[in-house]
Amino acid sequence: MSDKEPKVRVLCVYGNPKHGGFVHGCVDHIAAYLEGKGLEIDRLHLGECAIGDCIGCFNCLRTGKCSIQDDMGEIIERIRLCDGLVTGASVRNGLFPAIFKRFFERITYILGFGRELRGKYVLAIGAVGMAGGRKPLGRLITFRDFHTYVTDFLFFRTGIPTHRTVAEVAPTLDKAAEKFFNAVTTGKSLSWHARLNERVDNFIVRKFMLERNPDHVYDYVISKWKEKDLI
Repeated sequence: MSDKEPKVRVLCVYGNPKHGGFVHGCVDHIAAYLEGKGLEIDRLHLGECAIGDCIGCFNCLRTGKCSIQDDMGEIIERIRLCDGLVTGASVRNGLFPAIFKRFFERITYILGFGRELRGKYVLAIGAVGMAGGRKPLGRLITFRDFHTYVTDFLFFRTGIPTHRTVAEVAPTLDKAAEKFFNAVTTGKSLSWHARLNERVDNFIVRKFMLERNPDHVYDYVISKWKEKDLI
C-alpha cells in the first residue's frame, strides 16, 4: 500500500463492559497487527459510551435519525466511515453482553435495514468460560444478518476463572488478521451463496415490509434502498 493511496480504515469494537480481559486482549493484538500492515485503526470501547435502550419509536425508520440523544449518532458515523470491523465480546449467561445488545439494536434499523453494512468486512472474536453461547453471540458480533463479509469468527473457551492467554492463541489471531487484511485490501466480494441469501432476504423485506409501508414507517429505509437500486 503506497503513501499516496487512502488508508483502509478498520473500526475495532470492544464489546465487553470492562477494559482488559482475554477478548479485548485479542482485539488489541489484531489491531496492532493491522496497524503494522499500514491500516488505520479506530478503537471503540462500548463500555465508555453512553448507549441508551431502543424505545421502539420507529423515528429512525421514518427519518434516519434516532430520537435518543447519546453517543450512538457519532458511533454510527464511525461505522459508516470504516471499511471493515474487528469485534470482540464474551458470552454472558449463554447469550451476549447487554451493552453490545443495546448497541446492536440501535444500529439495526438505520444501518441494517438501510443496507449500509452490506459487504463490510468483519473479523469477530468471542469467548466463553466453559460452554455454550457461540451461536447467539456470533450472530450479533459478526453482523451477519446485515450481509457483511465475515472473514472469520474465532471462538475460544477460556475456563473459569480465565486461564487462557492471548499469547497462546497469537498464531491463530495472526492468521485470521492476515486473512482479514487480504480481504479488506483487495475488495473481495461476497460469495455466490451469500449473494443468493441476500437476494432472498431483500425480496422478503421488500415484499412484506417496504411495499406495504404502513403509516409511512419505512420511509427512510425505502429512500436508502432506492439510492442502492434495490427498489
